[in-house]
Amino acid sequence: MDNQNEKKPTLEEAFTQIEAILTQMEEPEISLEEAFALYQQGVLQLKNCGTILDEVEKKMQILGEDGEIEEM
Repeated sequence: MDNQNEKKPTLEEAFTQIEAILTQMEEPEISLEEAFALYQQGVLQLKNCGTILDEVEKKMQILGEDGEIEEM
């Protein structure tokens, strides 16, 4: 499979997925195995959020006074 063709989720989509995971984890009937699998999914989504925020921060750092992204 070609990972470059996969659409990266937006920050908002990742937050929505994290919220859904938290809601599922709060269910009283959830098994330990299910909770752990959801936890792993949540950690991956949080890493995704960190990557997205890092990319935005880098773009902000190279944004010129005229609002154009400067080549480094």
